[in-house]
Amino acid sequence: MTPQLIRVLTLCLVLLIYLFFFRVLRAVWVGVRPVGGPTPRRHRSVAAPTPPTQLIVRAPAEIAGQTYSLGDELSVGRAAGCEITVDDTYASQMHSRIFKRDEQHLVEDLGSTNGTYLNREKVSGPTALKRGDHVQVGSTVFEVAG
Repeated sequence: MTPQLIRVLTLCLVLLIYLFFFRVLRAVWVGVRPVGGPTPRRHRSVAAPTPPTQLIVRAPAEIAGQTYSLGDELSVGRAAGCEITVDDTYASQMHSRIFKRDEQHLVEDLGSTNGTYLNREKVSGPTALKRGDHVQVGSTVFEVAG
């Protein structure tokens, strides 16, 4: 091999190494950066609505009417360690969680088999709750109340 060919191959190898590191750093940056940008805060003269404070079971009829207080975080599922345990074969062990962020309650599916539904729409990420919403875990339906 000629020295010029070795030099060209060396430069190509160095370029590929830099390209590899660039791709790795870009993938890490995309995974770490916050989604969206900072949202501007608006000052309101009206008091913000108070967040919902409880969940009421609406279905199935056998447990309808049971209430659960919404705290900072609640887990819902069949596992004994869940704050809200549902005896439902369509619910996963750790099905979903309801948590509070910025004075607002959100519901999030935890990778359950059958999904978590908010007002009959499948939850794909943390979704805000408001009074009157219906959260479905398996065949158990909760109503968000104040």
